[in-house]
Amino acid sequence: MKVAIILVAILAACNAFPLEEEDMSIFFEHVDQNARIVGGSQAGNGAHPHMVAITNGANVRNLVCGGSILTRRTILTAAHCIVPIRSGNNVNPNARATVGTNRWASGGQMYSYQRFVMHPNYNANTIKNDIGVLHTSANIVWNNAVRAITVNYDFIGGGMNSRVAGWGRIRAGGAISANLLQLNVRTVDGNHCVREVARVAASLNRRVPPVDPNVELCTFHSQNHGTCNGDSGSALVRIDRNQQIGVVSWGIPCALGAPDMFVRLSAYRNWVQSNTIN
Repeated sequence: MKVAIILVAILAACNAFPLEEEDMSIFFEHVDQNARIVGGSQAGNGAHPHMVAITNGANVRNLVCGGSILTRRTILTAAHCIVPIRSGNNVNPNARATVGTNRWASGGQMYSYQRFVMHPNYNANTIKNDIGVLHTSANIVWNNAVRAITVNYDFIGGGMNSRVAGWGRIRAGGAISANLLQLNVRTVDGNHCVREVARVAASLNRRVPPVDPNVELCTFHSQNHGTCNGDSGSALVRIDRNQQIGVVSWGIPCALGAPDMFVRLSAYRNWVQSNTIN
């Protein structure tokens, strides 16, 4: 599957990392013609009851990102996913959270947002502290297909069997996937991740932000399997305990043989807990 790497953050002013537009467009465009899901399989109904489809639009809904349900009122996502749905200090009134369905554009329950909170140190240029929460206007109703996920704040090293799920384009220039897709991955040792990202970036002649293993968690499956646009903000879940350990953040687009980067939730325990409401 190709879970989204949507860094909507405004990189035109990216002086710290003068990234070439051609190289980085997949990172920072929500509607990129080359965005696609790569190497995943269709998720079973009810397999990811924590999943949230973050959408925007009045008459026509557009998929923005994925997210995860932490409580009846709190949705966890990436900070860069909040950028396109905010209006000043408020959430755009046309933004919605859809839960309880594997089809982001139909079924399930829809909720509006009361407010958002982005990490105060979120940096769009370096893609660090890429974490945020959305508070819904009403309580999310639990059922067999809608359930909160527990966050695991253990420091995760390499070799952890994990899973990501989300929606995204199914082929270059194609449509957003109507159905939820998933991919099993393994976490990667931080130092190895730093080296591999640098190696692949150099081989592709691409400039990318540095990986910081203290605040980022890396995963890898194989070439042609990994994360991409359409579903940033979705949960990385450790399979053995079905607990969330990361949030989809960024990567070298797309599935080109480098690890993908997630927000390492163990580094943000205090922030997440202080911004979670029941």
